[in-house]
Amino acid sequence: MTRREGKALVWQMTDEKLKQAVREAFEIAPLPNPPLELPDFPAIPPDDANSLVRQAAGIFAVDRQGFNMRLAEVCESHIPNHVSRSIDPEQAESQWLESNSEDVAERILAIQARDWLAVALDETTPDTDRWYLGVSLLQGLALGGKEIARDDCYYLLEAIAYAVTPGNLPYANVVGHHQIAWSPQMENSDAIPPHPAGVMAATTILDTLSMKPESSKNILPKWLENLSVSPHLCLRLAIPSRVIAALGLADEDSSPFVRAGLQILSHSSEEATDILVASVDHRSVIARRTVAASLSRIYIEKATLALTLVDRLLTNEDESIQTLCASFIGWLARISEEEFLSRAQLIVKKGNQKAIQRLVETGLRDYLSANPTDPYSLLSLVWISSSEIGQSRIGNLFVEQARVAPKAFQRTCESVKQINPESFERLSIWIKVRSPETFRLL
Repeated sequence: MTRREGKALVWQMTDEKLKQAVREAFEIAPLPNPPLELPDFPAIPPDDANSLVRQAAGIFAVDRQGFNMRLAEVCESHIPNHVSRSIDPEQAESQWLESNSEDVAERILAIQARDWLAVALDETTPDTDRWYLGVSLLQGLALGGKEIARDDCYYLLEAIAYAVTPGNLPYANVVGHHQIAWSPQMENSDAIPPHPAGVMAATTILDTLSMKPESSKNILPKWLENLSVSPHLCLRLAIPSRVIAALGLADEDSSPFVRAGLQILSHSSEEATDILVASVDHRSVIARRTVAASLSRIYIEKATLALTLVDRLLTNEDESIQTLCASFIGWLARISEEEFLSRAQLIVKKGNQKAIQRLVETGLRDYLSANPTDPYSLLSLVWISSSEIGQSRIGNLFVEQARVAPKAFQRTCESVKQINPESFERLSIWIKVRSPETFRLL
C-alpha cells in the first residue's frame, strides 16, 4: 500500500503540473507552428487554452502504462543507492517518491515532452496534434525556470530546430586518425543545416522564454550558451544579438553570456567582439572576472582584442580582476616582451600584492631569462613594491641575475638603494643570509 501511495502522489503531482505548464505556454504567447506536417492533413491549432489542457490531461490519464514507463526511467536514473539497499526497498522507494514528488513529476513531464515531440517530428508520419501538446509542455516547463527544464530539455530545442526526432541530431560526421576504421580515402561530411520551419519554431520558443523573468533569468542564459557552440544555429537563431540584449539586462550572474561570446569568437568574430567588450564594461563583477580569466584563450583567437580587453580591465579597482589580468600579462612574457613590459609596470604601480606575486610567478622569471640585464629595472620595481612575504620569493631572482650578469645585478641593487634605502637594507640582509658569494658583489 505504501508504494502505491508514493506513486499515486507523483501521478497527481504530474497531472497538476502538466495542466499548469500547458495552460501557461498557451496563454503567454501563440504556439509555434509545427515544422513538419502532411499536405493531406494540415495542422489545426488549438482554439483556446482549455481545449488544449483537456486534450493533454485526457491523453495523460488514459496512458497509465506510459506513465509507469517514464516513472521507471526516472527512478532508474535518480533513486539513490541507499534506497535500493534498504531492508524494505518498496517502502523506501515510496518514501523517496513522496519526499521528491515535485522533482520526479517534472522529470516525468520532461520525458513526456520528449515522447510527444518524437511523434510530432517523425518525418514519415508527423503528428501535428502531438506537436502542440509537446511544444506547449516544453515551453511551460521552461517558463517555470526550473533546473530540470534548463538541463534536461535543451536538446529538445535542438531537435525542433533541425526538425528531427530527439536524439537524432545530424551532426557532422568527422573522421580521422582517432577512429579505428579510418583510412586516407574517407572524407568528412558536413552537418545537415537546420530546417527552415524548425528554425522559425525554435525562434518563437526563445522569444517566448524572454517574456517571463523566471525563464529569461534561469533558462535562457544556459540555452544561449549552448546554442553559441553551433555555427549553424548561432547564425540562424540570431544568438549574438540575443546575448547582447540579455547581457544588458542581466544584473547578477552574467557569466553564461560571456562564455557564449567566447564560443562565438571562433566563427563570428565581430559579434563576439561586441559581446566581450560589453562584458568588460558590465556592471557585474562576475562578467568582468570571466573575461579576465579567459584572456589567454581570447589572445589565441584574436590577439589585438585580448590586449584591448586587458587594458580596459586594468582600469578596474577590483583586486581579483587585477590578479587574473596579472596571470595573462605574465603569460605574455613568453610571447611578446613589448606587450608584457608596459602592462607589468602598470600592475606593479597599482600595488596589489596578489597581482604582483602572480606576475612574479608567471612572467618575471621568463622576462629575466630573456633579458638578464633588466634594462627597464623591472626587478628593482617589483622588489620595492612587494611586501616582506613577497620579497622572500623575489630574492632568488637577484641571486640568479648576479650569477648570469654581475654588473646588471649591481645596477639593480643600486637602483633599489636610491629609490628606497630601507628596502635595500632588507635586500642586503636577505642576500647575505642566502648567498654570501652574491653579497660580496654589493
